[in-house]
Amino acid sequence: MGNSFPTPVTKGNNRLPRLRRQLQKRRNFRLIVDGMTIAQVGPAEFVRPAKHSNVGEVKAYMKITRITAQQGFTLLQTVIVVAIISIVTTFGVLGIKRARAEYLHQSAARLFASYVEKARADAIRRHAGSGQESAIETFGPESTAYAVTMDWGNGVVETRTFDLDAGLTFDVAAKKVMFDWRGRIDEAWVWQIKSAYLDKRVPVDVSGSGDITVGEQHFPDQMIPFTPITQVTGDVASPDPSPSPSASTSPINPIDQPPADPTPTPIGDLPPVESSPTPTPSPTATPNGNGNGNGNGNGHGNNASPTPTPTPTPTSPCVSFLTPNTLSLSQSLPGHQTGTVTFTMTNATGVRFINAAQAGNGNAMSIEVSLLRIDGSGSSAISVTTKNGGGNRGVFIVNVSADPSCGETQKLTVSISN
Repeated sequence: MGNSFPTPVTKGNNRLPRLRRQLQKRRNFRLIVDGMTIAQVGPAEFVRPAKHSNVGEVKAYMKITRITAQQGFTLLQTVIVVAIISIVTTFGVLGIKRARAEYLHQSAARLFASYVEKARADAIRRHAGSGQESAIETFGPESTAYAVTMDWGNGVVETRTFDLDAGLTFDVAAKKVMFDWRGRIDEAWVWQIKSAYLDKRVPVDVSGSGDITVGEQHFPDQMIPFTPITQVTGDVASPDPSPSPSASTSPINPIDQPPADPTPTPIGDLPPVESSPTPTPSPTATPNGNGNGNGNGNGHGNNASPTPTPTPTPTSPCVSFLTPNTLSLSQSLPGHQTGTVTFTMTNATGVRFINAAQAGNGNAMSIEVSLLRIDGSGSSAISVTTKNGGGNRGVFIVNVSADPSCGETQKLTVSISN
C-alpha cells in the first residue's frame, strides 16, 4: 500500500487527499450510497475508493463529510451532575447555618459573662455595702431574660433586664447571685446557656471568689478540699482580772423590823351571813301541739323535730412527695456520680404512670424510674446519673409527676459539680 490515493484522472480527484485525512480520524467507518460502498476506513488503513465508484458518488460523500460532528452530554450524565451539585450545596448550606448558630451561641454566652464581670467590678468600685450589692438574676429553665443590678453610671443602683438571642435559653434553676464589696459571692454558681438548634450548652462559671470563666470544664472551687480551721488560744497575754466587789451584809436591828400583823379580834356578835338558795330548775315542756298558736292545747300537732340527714365523710385527696428533694452529685468522684430519691403517693386509687424529666427538655443527666406504673398508693425509686462535659454542670430541676395527677408536680433539685 502506498501513501498516495489511487487516482483515475477525474475532475474531483484534487479533493480526495483532504477526504482521506478526514476519514483517517475515524475507525471502522463505511459509507454506503444506494447499496454501493463509496469509501471505507478501518484500523491502520487509509481510504480506498470502492469499486464502481464514480465522480458524482465521491462528491456526494465529500459533501456529507463536511458536516462537523456534534458533541454533548447524555441525559443521564446531566442528571448525575445536577444531583452531585445539589448534595454538595446542601451540605455547604447546613455547614454555614451550623457555623452561624455556633457563633451566636458563643457570642451570647460571652455577652452574658461580660455583664457578670461588670456587676462584680461595680460592686468593688462602689465598695457596696449591705443592701447595695450588684447582682445577676436568672429565672429558671427555658427562660430567656436576665436582670443586672448595678450602677450604670448615674450614681444610682438600678436593675435592667436583657434577653438572650432567639433560640437560646437558660437551662438551670433560678438564681440571684450578689457580689459584695470584695467582689465575692456566697457560693460558686454555674449558668448554662442552651441552643435549641445545636442541642448543646455553654457554661458560664463564677467562683466563690468572683472569678468568671466561659466554657471551662475544670473549675477549682469544687476541687479544693475543705480545710478545718483550728482555734488558737493562749497566744495573747491578758491582764489579771480585777476582783469584783462583794456585797457586805449588815445585821438587821430588831427595832427596825416592822411589827407582825396582829391577829384580828372579832367585833361583837354579828348575825350570820345567809347563803342564797340554789334555784330549782323547772322542766321544759315538750311541744306536742299543732303549733297553730291559738293556745287551746288540743294536742293534735305534728311539729316534732325532723331526723337529720347524715353527712358523707369526705375522701382524702391523693398526695405525692419526694424523699429527699435535693441531690448533690459529682462528675468525677467515685460513689457520687449517681443518686436516688423516692417518689411516694398516698390516698391514691387506680392506676397511675410515673414521669420524671429534666425541666426545659434538657439532657444534662440520665434519669431512670424503677416503677413506671403504680396501682393505688405506692412508691417508685428514681435514679439520677451524671454525664461528663462542661455543659452538664450546674443546678438543674427534675420534674416528677403522675398521670393522672396526684397532687402537685414535685421538683427535684440536682446539683452537679466536676
